[in-house]
Amino acid sequence: MSVSVIAGVVGVALGLFAEDPGWSYRPLLDEIRATGASSVELVVAWYQRDGASTELGDHPRFTAPDEAVARTIREAHAAGLRVLLFPIVRLESPREGEWRGTLRPRDRDAWFRAYREKLLALAKLAQRERVEELSIGSELSTLDGDRARWAPLAADVRRAFAGRLTYSGNWDHFRDVAIYDLVDELGLCGYFPLADRDDAARRAIPVEEMVRAWRDLRDELTRFARKRNRPLLFTELGYLSQRGASAWPWDEAARQPIDLEDQRRAYEAFRRVWRDAPGDGFAGVYFWNWYGWGGATSRGYTPRGKPAADEIRAWSVGERPVGAR
Repeated sequence: MSVSVIAGVVGVALGLFAEDPGWSYRPLLDEIRATGASSVELVVAWYQRDGASTELGDHPRFTAPDEAVARTIREAHAAGLRVLLFPIVRLESPREGEWRGTLRPRDRDAWFRAYREKLLALAKLAQRERVEELSIGSELSTLDGDRARWAPLAADVRRAFAGRLTYSGNWDHFRDVAIYDLVDELGLCGYFPLADRDDAARRAIPVEEMVRAWRDLRDELTRFARKRNRPLLFTELGYLSQRGASAWPWDEAARQPIDLEDQRRAYEAFRRVWRDAPGDGFAGVYFWNWYGWGGATSRGYTPRGKPAADEIRAWSVGERPVGAR
């Protein structure tokens, strides 16, 4: 199947994780729009107890109710933002080493039935609210090789939802995803290391070294997408604002000293390599994740209130931020 590319999508992810279901995300959406972003990825979390569980449901505090999701979609559209609706699976009581990339349900059929129920309900909501794109899953590395179960599920989603579909493979597993032919865009969580971890612990990695790392990755990923006749979409691209984080961007539990400049340099390197890539089968990027207070005391992924946000603005206007080096 040949599909058209929505050229140059620059987006920001926004987790719908607020404990108050009546809380409005409109101020955050307006901030995202002010970066020059054209799209927002609205992240909805579903929960299961541990990696062997077969039941999947809403967390009473951290899963946005349907009415809150629908309201936020409408607020995003009112702010002039295209919407990618992005469900993820989280574990309430993970055993050692477990996360959504290591799920091994004790009854795989039961797990897929539960997942199908949640995904189809979200697809119908997305259709009612005229969402532009829907992800059918993210980072489910132990399950996304099971094409026989995913194919009828993707077909059911297409009957319920008329927009574009993606699936997001993990950065260290995307080559083994067996279901990319079922969707329109090759989603990818792009937490590739840009430096050696020991080296990054000793010195600040210069942006030019990060640029070289991304150039090699761009060549590899472009070849991968061309072979599958699908455009590539980074559904998650982000870095903790911590010293050395560009060498281990996937390690969300890290607690290194705050380093806003390391985060900014990693954003700059990505922008310099990928901004001119739409003609190469590149659909776009969603930077992870605007949710959270942000600012100079934040060591998390959010670029909110940090120099990294200037790199998103620079992507949008095609200029290098003043003071960037």
